[in-house]
Amino acid sequence: MKKIFGTTLLVFLSMLFFTACGAEEVVEETKGTEFILEAEYTVLDGLEGLGVSGSPTGKGLAKENSNASNGFYVGELGTKSPITFTITSDADTSATLKAVLGSNTLGNCTWNPTSFIVTVNGEAIEYEEFKTDNGTDAANPENFKVRSFGEVQLKAGENVIVFSAGDNTYRGNLASAPSIDCLKITTEASLSMEENVENIE
Repeated sequence: MKKIFGTTLLVFLSMLFFTACGAEEVVEETKGTEFILEAEYTVLDGLEGLGVSGSPTGKGLAKENSNASNGFYVGELGTKSPITFTITSDADTSATLKAVLGSNTLGNCTWNPTSFIVTVNGEAIEYEEFKTDNGTDAANPENFKVRSFGEVQLKAGENVIVFSAGDNTYRGNLASAPSIDCLKITTEASLSMEENVENIE
């Protein structure tokens, strides 16, 4: 009887996990509320991008795309355009950090904690390597997908999450980064972010 129950439980638990997006993303059941924080609402003033023809700056990093959350994302990113999310939490908490990322029209690229740096409150986090590509839709090469960065610790008050180009030569032998649509943070705390809505006005 115990053996049958254990097998049934194992099957049930395995059903809580499934793969999507060409087996690149594993979706897990998590507790709490999912907060969606838009990259185009972060502070863009003073940032300098790395485009194919010219270097967009500031609000010019915010791009329209019908497939992006809220219809916008930030792209053409380089070493001078780290994207910083300043988030307020109402309590100390653990949280599941995910981000919707695009190809930045770079083609096939491999990202890891060395080539694409993610920090939470100044501490670089480790995450599983992933790949981006332009997909099959030539009219929309960003090919946005959800990427998981694991569990992070947030403190009561202000938290700073930064995504920045690391050690790579993906943009004409210069360091670049995936384009960023939004963050998806699941936690039992309450999160908020001051939104710079003028970036897309």
